Amino acid sequence: MIKKIKSRLSVKVFFLTLLLITVCCFTTYSFILQAAPKNYQYDMGDADLELSFLPYDLSGVERENAYIWLESMSELIEELYENEFELHFFQSDGQEVSLHDLNQLAGGQITDFDKVEKSNTYTASFADSDLLYTLLLTRNTAKRTQTEEAIQRTLPVLCIVVLFGSIISSFFYSWYMTVPIKKVSKLSRQMADMDFSGFCSAGRTDEIGVLSDSLNTLSRKLETTLSELQEANQKLQADIDMERRLEKQRVEFFAAASHELKTPITIIKGQLQGMLYQVGRYKDRETYLAQALEVTDTLERMVQELLTISRLDTSGYTCKKCKLNLSNLINDRLAVFEDLFMQKDLTIEQFISPEVYILGDIQLLQKVLDNLLGNAAAYSGAGNQVIIKLWKETEITNLTIENTGVHIPGENIPKLFEAFYRVDQSRNRQTGGTGLGLYIVKTILDLHGAKIEIANTVQGVIVSVQF
Repeated sequence: MIKKIKSRLSVKVFFLTLLLITVCCFTTYSFILQAAPKNYQYDMGDADLELSFLPYDLSGVERENAYIWLESMSELIEELYENEFELHFFQSDGQEVSLHDLNQLAGGQITDFDKVEKSNTYTASFADSDLLYTLLLTRNTAKRTQTEEAIQRTLPVLCIVVLFGSIISSFFYSWYMTVPIKKVSKLSRQMADMDFSGFCSAGRTDEIGVLSDSLNTLSRKLETTLSELQEANQKLQADIDMERRLEKQRVEFFAAASHELKTPITIIKGQLQGMLYQVGRYKDRETYLAQALEVTDTLERMVQELLTISRLDTSGYTCKKCKLNLSNLINDRLAVFEDLFMQKDLTIEQFISPEVYILGDIQLLQKVLDNLLGNAAAYSGAGNQVIIKLWKETEITNLTIENTGVHIPGENIPKLFEAFYRVDQSRNRQTGGTGLGLYIVKTILDLHGAKIEIANTVQGVIVSVQF
C-alpha cells in the first residue's frame, strides 16, 4: 500500500486532499465544541461559603476520622449544587489526597488548578496532628452542558458525512489534477526510452495544456533530428572505422618491419659486399656464405613473427595460451643472452623462484623477454648489473628486470610504450632501435591481461610486469 502511494501521483493527491479536508472539518468541530457556552446554574461564592466552615470542624476531630467529615461535605456540596463543584484536599507539599482515605494520594497537584475557576483556598489541621492541609472547590468539568451534549450527539453522523464528503471531493479533485499529468508523464517516459511516436492530448489551455503541446512538438522534432543523426553517424562511423583499421595495419606493419628487419638485412648486405670485393676476412667465402644463410633463416623467422604480431590487434584475434613454466622460460632466455651480457661486461643477478606457472603464449612471451633483456643489455654500460627477479604472491606473478647505471627523464616515461617513441631522438643504432620494441611488448602483455610499468630507481631503471 505504501509503495503504491509513493509511486502514483493520483493516490498521493487523493490521500493528501482527503487528509486536509478531514483535518479541517474536525478542527472546525473542535473549535465549535470549545466555544460552546457553559450553562452553570450556581455561583462559586455560594459553595465557597459552605466550604469556609469545614476547617473549623476538622480542627476538633482526629486525622483518622477526618474522612467522614470530608465525605459528608463533598456529598452535601454535590447535592446542594447538582454536582457542579468538586472538593479537593491537599497535603502541605501540594499533593492531592483521597477524600476517603487521607493516607492515599489521589494523583493530582495543587498547581494543576492554577488556571481553572476555583474557590478560595482554606488551611485545615486536625486535633491530633500539626500537619497543615489545604481545601478548595473547583468546577466539575465532567458535567456537560446541553450545548456540548447536543454537539457530541451529532458526532457519529457528522463523522460519516465528513468522511464520505471528503472521499468524493478528494476523488474528483485528484482525477482532475492528475489525469493530464499522467499523460505528460507517459509521453516523457516514451521520450526517455527514445520512442517519439507518442502524443499527449490534454485538452486544456492552462499551464498543463501548454506543457503537453510543448512536449508533443519536442517529440516530433527530436524524432526527425535523431533519425537524421543516426543515419549520418552510422555512415561516418563506418568510414572512420574502416580508415582507422587500414591506417593502423599499414603503420604497424611498416613500423614493425623497419624495426625488426633493418639489422639482419644490413648484416647480410655487409657480408655479401665484403665477399664480393674480397675484403679482409671475407675472402673466406664459404664461412661467410654459411653465416649469411643463417642470418637469412633468422630473417625469415622474423618476417613470420612480424606478420603474426601485425595480427595481434586484429578484431577477434586470441593468443594460444597454455600452462607454461615461466621460471624455465626465463632461465632459457638468460642462457641465450649470456654471451651478449659477457661481451657488454654486465653482471647478471637472478632471483627466480622455481616452478612458477602461468597461462600464456610461449612464443609471444619469449618475444617479450627477448625485448626486455635486449633493452637491459643495450642501455647498460660496462661494469653495471642486470637484476632479474621472479616470484609469486597469492594470485599475482611478479617479474622485474632492473639494469643499473642508467636513468630515464621522468617526463619521458609515460611515452615509452608509444609506437616510434624513443628517448634518444637521434635514432643512433648504438643507442637503440626504432622505438617499437616496448610497443610490441605492451601489445603482447595486454593480450595476456598483464600489467607493465617502467620506473627509475636509485641504481637505475626497473621494468615491472604483473601476470
